Amino acid sequence: MRINNQNNQNFKGLSPLSPALGQFYNANATIPTLIIETGVTLGRAREANKRGGKPEAIDRLVEQGISAVVWIYGVKALKKIGDIIGQKVLNIKDLNFDIGFDELRNPTKYIDKKALGFKAGNILACTAIATYFIGAILPKINNAILDKTLKKQKEAEKSKNKTLNQKRTSFEEFKNNTKKNKEISFTSLSGALINSAHILENNSTARLLITDTGVVAGRFHNAPNKYRKIEGLFRDIASIYFYLKATKHISDGLNSLSKNTAIDPRTLEKTIEMLSKKIKENPELSADDLLEFATSKIDKEKFEQLKELFKKEKTISCEDFIKAFPDLSAKAEEMAKLQYIEEGKGILSFQQASDVLSNSWTSNPKFLKETFDYTTKKDIADKFTFVSSKKLDETRASIDGFIEQIARSAKKENCKISQEFITKIAKKNIGKNLLFNTIGTAISIFALGTLIPKVQYAITKKLTNENKFHTEKE
Repeated sequence: MRINNQNNQNFKGLSPLSPALGQFYNANATIPTLIIETGVTLGRAREANKRGGKPEAIDRLVEQGISAVVWIYGVKALKKIGDIIGQKVLNIKDLNFDIGFDELRNPTKYIDKKALGFKAGNILACTAIATYFIGAILPKINNAILDKTLKKQKEAEKSKNKTLNQKRTSFEEFKNNTKKNKEISFTSLSGALINSAHILENNSTARLLITDTGVVAGRFHNAPNKYRKIEGLFRDIASIYFYLKATKHISDGLNSLSKNTAIDPRTLEKTIEMLSKKIKENPELSADDLLEFATSKIDKEKFEQLKELFKKEKTISCEDFIKAFPDLSAKAEEMAKLQYIEEGKGILSFQQASDVLSNSWTSNPKFLKETFDYTTKKDIADKFTFVSSKKLDETRASIDGFIEQIARSAKKENCKISQEFITKIAKKNIGKNLLFNTIGTAISIFALGTLIPKVQYAITKKLTNENKFHTEKE
């Protein structure tokens, strides 16, 4: 019961930028999350410092930073501990399997129920523990730190005022001293005033609630007054889009505007390998030839017939497909091997069936299997593996999209399709794609770390007529 991760080696790609771009296409990558969380933490600390000074900035750094570490590393660490308990105490031999499922792939059918139940329970428990810690325990810890900081500030302020009172002289004494000393140093007095101003500025310290969507209720419940509840709730809700969707939407939009294909660099590498072989066989390949041979073209009548087969279900049996298109039986059977075949009964998705009807280079089952395995770093036909059919369909569409990009560029430059040309277009694609993802990340960081805090502070100021964070408890 083990997932085949044969493609999970160090990735170099077609360009030095490929590994960096690959991070944006890897759902399990921690680097993009670390970049966003670091930027957001520093941005929110900076905005907090503007309003409440050093104590509020430290408060924000501690809470945001700890929460990020818990979400990025804590859940994984808890899960590993749970796995050890399951293996040592419950005698579960193997937990290396996927538990997702859809119409094409369902590894849960082949997994021991005890192991399946434990793994699902372990994941849910670890997430719940992390959520509870961030939503219920961390605010109390931070409040305690805040109270201690405020207490120290008040004591420092009292001590400073006492020192000022001790050094204060009467006007008569001042006149007498002036007469005795023609030159007076105002250094100690001005320094005391500056320090006092600094203390007064730092009296408005605060704790900002983090943006993790799973702890909105906990943060709202633990906020000590209505202004902090309103402020935190606004931040949490406003942050959801920028954490989850904004980077991809922005990069996809920029790619679309520049007619650049959003494609995983691993998928791109396999596509270039396939095209390179075809170019050797067809050295005089034109842009029109490329579109004709490489992209999907399906007979309209056959396509309508195919849609009828999928009217009621999202998948059909390979047997039913062959009945409708008997001359394509061999290709259909090969295409069905893109997922585990149970008891010799293969199934096909609509995209897969469409590819069987197509004569394009990119519809070759062997090419698709190799590309999908390499892109996902899994054996997609292994019965213990789950990769969503939606993700694979998106990968499949990106292949045709990139080939169309090559053809457009060739027409624009009025040149034949050569090895050098497709490599040049691929490297340009990687560069633009990375740039657009970076821009999307930067915009998300700005929104999360600067824009949202400014708006939430403005809301509080509007409600209270005070530009400060309220620390009083109701």
